[in-house]
This record gives sequence, C-alpha cells and structure tokens, in this order.
Amino acid sequence: MKRKLAYVFAVPLLFSAFGSLGACTSGPATVGVPKEFPAVCDKANDGKRVAVEGYLRFPSVIRKEILMLRLYKEGDLRGAPLGVSADFGSQANQVEKPPKQFADGDLKVHLADGQVAGFGTKVRVSGEVYFPIVEQEFQCALSNPLVEVAR
Repeated sequence: MKRKLAYVFAVPLLFSAFGSLGACTSGPATVGVPKEFPAVCDKANDGKRVAVEGYLRFPSVIRKEILMLRLYKEGDLRGAPLGVSADFGSQANQVEKPPKQFADGDLKVHLADGQVAGFGTKVRVSGEVYFPIVEQEFQCALSNPLVEVAR
C-alpha cells in the first residue's frame, strides 16, 4: 500500500502553537526505564524517560519536516499505537526520508549503535513520555528517542 508524503507548511505552525513537537531534544538520547506497552501512557509516566518494545511504522501521511512514527505492540500492527517523534536524517535515532509515494517497506531507522532497522524489525524505543494537546490516533508519544533492536 503506497502512501503519500504531504508537503504542508501550516502544520509546523500548528504544532508550535499547541506545544511540543516532540522531536525537539533536551539533551542526548538515553536509555529509559523499561515499561510494559499498556503502561507507557499512564499519567504517572508524563515527562519521564521510559523504554518500550514494539514495531515501528510510518503514519499514513508524512508532513514536510514533522515525523511522528507509530509504535505497535505486536508485528500485526493492530491495536492502539504509541507516537514516536523522530527527525529525518542518517544519524543515530533518525529516519531516512522516504520517497513521495512510500510504502511500509521504505522505513529505514538508524539505530543508536549505527545499524539500520527496516520495517518489521522489533525495536526497543526509549523516550520521554508526553501527551499531545491536539487529539491524535495515539494517547501518548515519546520524544527524543533512542532506538535499539529488541533483544
């Protein structure tokens, strides 16, 4: 299933008006405290750095400079995802920019150790939990991610 890369310029203004973009970093990405997938969005974790395992996927639409990946508990990509803010690039913890018409197989995540993980790879994502102000398809998200292969 091909998806579209949308170039929308108003979205960065919208996100900056409503709060954190998520991808903005407040220091180096570090390993978080392990949490079970269903517990990540507990209000007690707000602002805390956690680590959770799952499977990353592109959203259905990608904005020009804003990338909010979806992290699913299982490889079948069903159920409610978590959001994972990420930057485009080829450095550790960044995602290669996909073509304008993209599919899940175009996902390439640069891991903290320099390796590249593709779609379908189980990963462990550490990040700071936050709750979006504007309603999303996910209840909470992780910012300043550190991405590793799940062991």
